[in-house]
Amino acid sequence: MRSMRLVNHRWIPRDIIGGNRALDLVNTVSGWEDDPEDWIPGPGGFFDWARISGLLTANEKSQAAHSATASPASAERALASLKELRFALWHLIGSLQRHKPAEPSFLSVFDAWTYQLARSQRVILRRDKIDFVLNSDVSVMDVPGLRVAAAALALLMSPPAGRIKTCGGANCGWKFVDRSKNGSRRWCDMTVCGNLAKARKYRARSG
Repeated sequence: MRSMRLVNHRWIPRDIIGGNRALDLVNTVSGWEDDPEDWIPGPGGFFDWARISGLLTANEKSQAAHSATASPASAERALASLKELRFALWHLIGSLQRHKPAEPSFLSVFDAWTYQLARSQRVILRRDKIDFVLNSDVSVMDVPGLRVAAAALALLMSPPAGRIKTCGGANCGWKFVDRSKNGSRRWCDMTVCGNLAKARKYRARSG
């Protein structure tokens, strides 16, 4: 796993741009290709991101924070496992985008998570549909990773053709599902990377 600079990022809803929770996890790193920054350096930032991204409810976040205080080592292990999944997803999604075979080691990481997900779920009937819910004995610190695994399965087993894109911003690398009508979205956020690119282009012309 590559070396990254740890950054204490203050998460806000506007940061969640992936359109899928698996992509949102990949997007907790900025600048994957060049000088990557890890924006969830510790359990506290992990829980903040999980709440903002919708992977934990407010009550689950409170439980996770309490569990992390009671067992810091368990929290660090849960975070390390999530980051391993993040790295694997980055490679698998990149392989799909480039139409290249995926490396077995990354498939193995994802496979382990999907196996854990299958063992952690049960089927219930919600009004007029069948649904899956996590078992009550699942550790709350594992919940974000399991929900990411479920989202990744939905995305990677039937990816929107040509719709998984990487932001065109310099040293950004964030990924998103392009749901624009004509598939023309280029930026994670037009007001961030889009405007920076426009400003650079303007300076280049003016210079």
